Amino acid sequence: MEHVTPASLAALGVDVGTTNTKVVLAVLGDGVREERTVTVPTPGNGAGLQAVVLAALRDVAADSPLPVAAIGIAAMGETGCLTAPDGRPLGNLLRWADGDGASADRLVAAAGAEALYAATGVPVPSKSPLSHWLRLSDDGDARLADANWLGADGLVISALTGQAATDHTLAARTMAYRLPAAGAGDALSPAFDADLLALAGLTPDRFPRVARPGETAGRLTAAAAAATGLAAGLPVIAAGHDHAVGAWAAGVRAPGDAADSVGTAEALLRVTADVPREGALRHGMSLGRTVDGRHETLLAGNPAAGALVEWTFAELLPGTDRNDVLAQALACADGPVEAFLLPYLRGRQSPAPDASATPRLVDLTGGSAAASTRLADPASTLTAVLAGLALQLAWMDAAQTELAGPRRERLAVLGGPGAGNDAWWRLKQRILPGSLGRVDAAEPVATGAAMLAAHRVAGLTTSLPLRSADSAASAGDPALLDAFVQAATLHDKETV
Repeated sequence: MEHVTPASLAALGVDVGTTNTKVVLAVLGDGVREERTVTVPTPGNGAGLQAVVLAALRDVAADSPLPVAAIGIAAMGETGCLTAPDGRPLGNLLRWADGDGASADRLVAAAGAEALYAATGVPVPSKSPLSHWLRLSDDGDARLADANWLGADGLVISALTGQAATDHTLAARTMAYRLPAAGAGDALSPAFDADLLALAGLTPDRFPRVARPGETAGRLTAAAAAATGLAAGLPVIAAGHDHAVGAWAAGVRAPGDAADSVGTAEALLRVTADVPREGALRHGMSLGRTVDGRHETLLAGNPAAGALVEWTFAELLPGTDRNDVLAQALACADGPVEAFLLPYLRGRQSPAPDASATPRLVDLTGGSAAASTRLADPASTLTAVLAGLALQLAWMDAAQTELAGPRRERLAVLGGPGAGNDAWWRLKQRILPGSLGRVDAAEPVATGAAMLAAHRVAGLTTSLPLRSADSAASAGDPALLDAFVQAATLHDKETV
């Protein structure tokens, strides 16, 4: 580890997300201060992503009160781009939501679902770069003859350092990286797995190096320094998978700790000592490691959470005043939950995986959801959507408890819509057991990437503060959760 010893230092963090990419300048010492943040839409192609991140880094760093000591890069999982042998991106990003079921079925047929999961901890092969590669091969894509692969984080790292590198938490999302056995300590491989890659006719030389915890991914090149206004030679850190980075930043680092991370998707990440892999697979949950490699993690996901809120305003509440409806929904959030929307815009990933699950409004008063005038009210409709999202989170939490035992009472909540939407926040407080702490940061993942960079180059270790919930710890609502689970596992109701 390099040692930088000022009382405080500045670091840059990047979070490449599905919808937006965030860049943060953080000043760290005894605490963490987000000095400046910039948000830009995530481009659809690899070269565009590199260009906007370089420009955003230059913008954010221009007025730094201290010399920047390091840069950390976090990103969404399973998303990346083909690259030429010289590292140049080739075309569009291949995203986690662009999965192909037929290609995934070929992977499963070749290796077996249980064996694949035991090796990788990944329950959804259709999201993986291996399935993307097979689909492109079936389509006769000529680029594959000599193409390589970089994840979203790797594209940024390459633009900054000229090196092809990623971290183990993002390598694990590819279905081409072998997960260490439970209890194997820090035995993380520095390379992608040859046998897993062979399922798609690939070899490890086409994939980046896996920088292990404590290592740098590379150093800022002269060209990148000129583009960003930063110092050549600056260390660049592969921080990792967005949910894992945000959880670490919130202090979720030891067995029993848990974080609810919300963006376009929502993920519930729990740090564990050991989890039965067959049970985790049955529930559609991913296994991985914390960013420091010390402990296993159990990850349950809802692929459309923030996206469902956007869909609600576009499809169910077109033309309404968003701020007004959100304010009214907050007033409704303390009342009885008389309806909820099953929040399955893109199927259900976990628990009880069901790719065919769709949004369905469930009226608990016994009336017809389709004919209900009460649910025609915008605030009541939005409240039903947010209640469904909170109940889905509670179901994921209950399934994780079944597998891994009780979590610590306090759950860290981080991310845009889940932390900033007060009605959603209030419903989570009521419906989830225990207490909630809202991460006090505008961009917890990008800031977490900066924190990891400072930790690795200077040994600085801190956590983002958590703001307490507005009420005491909740016992949850078991009867309401039972009603939700029963409705979610039926298929004979009207969809929205």
